[in-house]
Amino acid sequence: MAQESLNIFILGVTGYIGGPLLRRLKKLFPDAHYSALVRSEAHIPIFSAEGVQEIVHGSSADTEKIRKACSQADLVFNIADCDDVPMTVAVLAGLKERFEQTGRRPVLIHTSGTGVIMDKAQGVLDPKVAAEAFDDANEEDIKRIPPENIHRNVDELIFAADAEGYIDGWIVAPPTIYGVSNGPLARDSRQIPIIIALALAAGKPICANDGSATWDNVHVQDLVDFYELLVQKALSPETRNAATRPSPYSKFYFCESGQHSWRELTEAVAEALYKRGIVPTKEVTSVSYEEAVKAHPWAFAVMTNSFGKATKARQMGWVPKHVNWRADVDEDVERALKTLGKI
Repeated sequence: MAQESLNIFILGVTGYIGGPLLRRLKKLFPDAHYSALVRSEAHIPIFSAEGVQEIVHGSSADTEKIRKACSQADLVFNIADCDDVPMTVAVLAGLKERFEQTGRRPVLIHTSGTGVIMDKAQGVLDPKVAAEAFDDANEEDIKRIPPENIHRNVDELIFAADAEGYIDGWIVAPPTIYGVSNGPLARDSRQIPIIIALALAAGKPICANDGSATWDNVHVQDLVDFYELLVQKALSPETRNAATRPSPYSKFYFCESGQHSWRELTEAVAEALYKRGIVPTKEVTSVSYEEAVKAHPWAFAVMTNSFGKATKARQMGWVPKHVNWRADVDEDVERALKTLGKI
């Protein structure tokens, strides 16, 4: 498909991943037609200036607008919400219309997350979970993810649509994401702000139990590098015109370049908070699961184990450039504190 006839619709363009991804896509496909969902009226001129020709003014709750935009798209990125079932249903309904209109399967690249493979630990490393890491090159690993896990219900909608044959659905499941997002808007990651919020609520840095529970991580720019490789693969004639379509589960990808225990990450955040006078000590205090959840409702997201091997990304030639997550924590904390109005 020629670039000038490629219609791209982006959900989540104003976000931490979506902003830098838009800029990368504009370099990769400068002649494509871009549309994007933008909630804030104040952000419309910003993204128009970034080269988005068509702004869909609305939120993820505006499912009819989303359905219509997807019905006009050849390529859709959802980086907005990996748990929003009504929005995903609208996306798929629109893409099915596109398929019925054109006879050609539109491509959906959906962002999930490795919360889908996290356990129910309460701050403590489970060696069995670590030893049985999910490998995206093994389809049976992807199939065995429990259906009740967070994000999984939306992932399964995409698997089903792909199996039905009216989309080519690709799913990316990043772990903890860190680093500066170079999009049009200053945005923060998800989990580091939770650690900051826990410290602010408790009046000191805290972690659940011994904090040995561990997650993978990836720098946001390395993640965008992977999206670039993936979209080229998804749109390539070799993929699109293959005699046999790959299974939906074979198009599920992890993207990791390092690991951290939650105590290690909390210690790095604590150091940054302490030197700015936000907390009275940089020492991390272990608290019970109940105390942590009482301090912040999303505390569970920084006390579990999650291990996913990005084998396929590396087979595609993805080479992460940022492998020392500690080097970026201080700047991430600075940015999050500015967002919170604490500095």
